[in-house]
Amino acid sequence: MRFSVTAGEHASPVHRASLALLATCLLAPSALVAGCSDDADPADSREHYSVLDAIGELPASIEGDAPLIFTGDLTRASEIAGLNRPTDADSDEVNAWVADLTAAPDPDETARVFVPLPGALIPWESPPADMDAQVGWSVVDVESFVALTQPPEHFLVVSGDFDDDTLDEDLSEVEGGVVTDVEGADLEQNLLEPTAFSRVGAPTRLAEDDGRIAASSTTDAVRDWLDGDVSLADDEGYADVATALDEHEVYAAVLSGVQTGIDPAGLILGSQGSAEELQALREQLEDELPEASYDTVGIAWSADDQAPLVATAYHFSSEADAENSADPLRELYESGTSVESQRPFSDYLTVENVEVQGSVVVVTSRPAEDVAINFAYQALLQRDLLFISR
Repeated sequence: MRFSVTAGEHASPVHRASLALLATCLLAPSALVAGCSDDADPADSREHYSVLDAIGELPASIEGDAPLIFTGDLTRASEIAGLNRPTDADSDEVNAWVADLTAAPDPDETARVFVPLPGALIPWESPPADMDAQVGWSVVDVESFVALTQPPEHFLVVSGDFDDDTLDEDLSEVEGGVVTDVEGADLEQNLLEPTAFSRVGAPTRLAEDDGRIAASSTTDAVRDWLDGDVSLADDEGYADVATALDEHEVYAAVLSGVQTGIDPAGLILGSQGSAEELQALREQLEDELPEASYDTVGIAWSADDQAPLVATAYHFSSEADAENSADPLRELYESGTSVESQRPFSDYLTVENVEVQGSVVVVTSRPAEDVAINFAYQALLQRDLLFISR
């Protein structure tokens, strides 16, 4: 099964010193995916967005220790928010459309949707008119996407009304079916000539296949995508989390591996923490974190008639660990305290349900009144307690 996704330049945060860089990266290209069978019409299949299908577009060869994966359905998110999609890459309306999708509306308004986009799909990072001129498409052509970032590599797949004539004919051929916007070795930089995809002028390899376009910093990743043999959908942790999120009819999601085998207090504070601060945080972690470790986490967004919904899925090593961690996770959400703000998590999220699905615990919540819909996403980037494992 193949589907369309987009990849972006997101970095996996390790400590506070990296947060500024990560925030910039998170405004880079994001990914969206739609599922389809080999004999299905791609136009029909794109109507059924699936997180599991999306990660199936990501070659297993590009996974690192704790990558960030972004995926979303721009068409569905636009419908939920009541937004009109621009069709012209040079339109002044593109910025406003993307701002509404990424929870950056007027300060007096509360966003109804949130789609975490990678830089290549954010117009103030990669001007759509420039991208269209350089490679033949832009964010206005994207229906869904999926992206993975593990610096220095990034990988993006987008779906839309694409065919073998979409990619600009002036792009240089690298090998069969793979073209590039810049001639040169993988990851080679030319700071004097930035591109729509790369501020440092590094080459981006592209390929089109069955209504999807892959864009990557490396040739091997695009080749592996075209071959389609093994993907992250074959990884138990990612697959179980994606399957659990799909139960909630989501339109966008972020997935991440979780770093294990290190001191979680040191991961949060980094080199900035004193011995006293580290000890105090260790005591807080001991009181508030589930005893069992989890290796993969995912956050996804949906909506009903009342308000936005956030589903957060944690993958444990066994069904028993998941069962034993459900109540501690509820307690963390309802009574735990943010390391970043020193405020209760209940100030930000109201828990609606906690359920166990095999080896996965899913916490469903709503953003509290006047709280940004992307709070959980920011907490993930900051490695706050909601996303720290023992």
